[in-house]
Amino acid sequence: MLNNFFLSASFHHIFCFVLLFTISIVLIPIIRTTVLKLGLIVVPDNRSSHVSPVPTFGGIVFYISYIIVLFFCQKGDVNYLSFTLLISISVLFFTGLVDDYKGLSPGVKFFLQFLGVAILMFQSEFRILSLHGFMGFYEIPTSVSVIGSMFFMLGLINAFNLLDGIDGLTAVTGIIVASFYGYVFYFLENFYYLHICIATIASLLAFLRFNFSSKKKVFMGDTGSLVIGLVLGLLSLKIMTLENEAFNCFSFKRAQLPLFLIGVLFVPILDTLRVMFLRLSRGVSMFKPDRNHIHHLLVDFGFTHRRASFLIGFINIIVGLTMFFVTQIFTASQSLFILSSLNITIILFLFIINKSKKALRLKIATINLLKKILKLFKPLRPE
Repeated sequence: MLNNFFLSASFHHIFCFVLLFTISIVLIPIIRTTVLKLGLIVVPDNRSSHVSPVPTFGGIVFYISYIIVLFFCQKGDVNYLSFTLLISISVLFFTGLVDDYKGLSPGVKFFLQFLGVAILMFQSEFRILSLHGFMGFYEIPTSVSVIGSMFFMLGLINAFNLLDGIDGLTAVTGIIVASFYGYVFYFLENFYYLHICIATIASLLAFLRFNFSSKKKVFMGDTGSLVIGLVLGLLSLKIMTLENEAFNCFSFKRAQLPLFLIGVLFVPILDTLRVMFLRLSRGVSMFKPDRNHIHHLLVDFGFTHRRASFLIGFINIIVGLTMFFVTQIFTASQSLFILSSLNITIILFLFIINKSKKALRLKIATINLLKKILKLFKPLRPE
């Protein structure tokens, strides 16, 4: 009987994935053509890796996918969350839409993000009320819970916004994170949130087809990255707020769940913290764009966008899988040590890449200087 239930559920999930993927793959070219006609394109600047203008607003299809899922999956919405989710997602979507169209100041953009996240806090399902013994913390006061949950959400939204610097990276990372979460929700039989994961994976896979294209390229823009960051953030909070009984099908040590989530969100967390540290150490504004992100290091070193995105994604998968098994086998202190070791290893790898990149630049600059000197002496050569 149970096997028949899971078989029926699996068919339903596959159908949902195929439907949303098909809708996305059909809509993206239509959105691209419309955007081109309206002249809403991204003109390359000194930070851009592209040489020709590219249409943006590809993230519109993510918003449409979430509307479809929230509308048709209301049967699984036992706590009547769909309306709240739709409002919150809409606030972030229209924030990104306006920002992509004419640009918003960092202050206005952050305020609207704050508003979208604050709407979610009216639902207790997205407030971390207990850490279940993680780092010695158990129950959390409501005020601390709301502030902490909002801080996490805002941080993750901006982390995904910052990741959107090369083709494919935000989509690849989003697919990986949603796949981990989808696996958890599937075995917890929480199909409402599983469908949100499926919508994320399906629309991002369809988007990758065009984002990696040389002739039909489209960007997701803030329209997409803000929405993806919000959705993955609320899914993270939902997993954190589940009670101990929900994890009976896993060998999870409940107190170590935050370490597993950090492993799943390893790339956006590491990249954001690293960039913020570099900007602080140099006395530069937190909102000033630069080329110090992990993906910029790899691209400057010679990686293509596709290879850089898949390499970073592969690292994220390895860390996520490692923490999934580590948190089930080892103690909290041992798991924290392993996570810290992985973090140090990746930082050392990036340091070596950065040093090699600087050495390569110095070599190229020296060769160019020698060429210029030889050109100066060329007229002095006898006939």
